[in-house]
Amino acid sequence: MAKNDHKDRLKLETTETNGKIAEASEKLAIRFRAKSQKADEKAQAAGKKGKQEVLRRRSELFGQAAKELEDKVAKLRKTAA
Repeated sequence: MAKNDHKDRLKLETTETNGKIAEASEKLAIRFRAKSQKADEKAQAAGKKGKQEVLRRRSELFGQAAKELEDKVAKLRKTAA
């Protein structure tokens, strides 16, 4: 019976920790999406082609990071269910 209790506590701790990680990752992904959008808007308003390229690349990198975090959140939420 003690082994089952230990397994239950371990499972509960894992679920809680995954939830915390998912929540933090989700918040970060939202911030990265906002930064990506902001960089994209600045790129459209930029006058010089070089500046546009730099801002578009920044937008791509933040967008990619947000996507990876969103995928991680989805995976964590799937394992918690």
